[in-house]
Amino acid sequence: MSNNINRVTVFSSAQRITHWLIAGATVFLLISAWLVQHSDVDVIAWLDWHIMIGQALSLVLAFRIYLLFKPGSGHWRLLIPTKEQRHVLLQTVKFYASLGKLPCPDWYAFNPVWQPVYLMSILIMILTTTTGFLTGNYIFLAGFTMPELHSILATIILYFTLTHIAFVLLHDIKGSGAQISAMLNGYKYFQIKKVENPIQENTVSLDSLLKK
Repeated sequence: MSNNINRVTVFSSAQRITHWLIAGATVFLLISAWLVQHSDVDVIAWLDWHIMIGQALSLVLAFRIYLLFKPGSGHWRLLIPTKEQRHVLLQTVKFYASLGKLPCPDWYAFNPVWQPVYLMSILIMILTTTTGFLTGNYIFLAGFTMPELHSILATIILYFTLTHIAFVLLHDIKGSGAQISAMLNGYKYFQIKKVENPIQENTVSLDSLLKK
């Protein structure tokens, strides 16, 4: 059998742009928050930038929510694993458990293991930006102040970001689908196996039967 590599569009330009805007804003917000608390910096200046980037992030998140309900690769249904994806999901878990030693399975757009995590991360980011806007108000939720909740949610985002980067690199190194490139140019590569010597089927024409 021979392999044929197909280049398939999986992510729209709108989805890719929002992904990288969210990623860039998230990294900046995490770094600026750490600098304010652990470094000798101009706190007021960094807080101003932190607030401005947070406000910009809220606009990008609003557009990402819009994409969740717009037909296309950013729709929320694609973030819920289907029955057909269970086999790929299991193979992906085995790939993780082997630290990349077992074959990396292919999927169309989103990793079946991370699909619900992506959806949950959007919700956590919405809550994080909301608690950020409410910081300074004497509001309590589940016994926590808004700054405390903001810090807890930001810590969850930090661990998610680090884990996400690690596994994306693992997929791109061990896999063949060009995971990082897919979020840059929108395309993934799929190997389609073709049979070199297909089984020949014997056919009989209607004319030959009529001549007998």
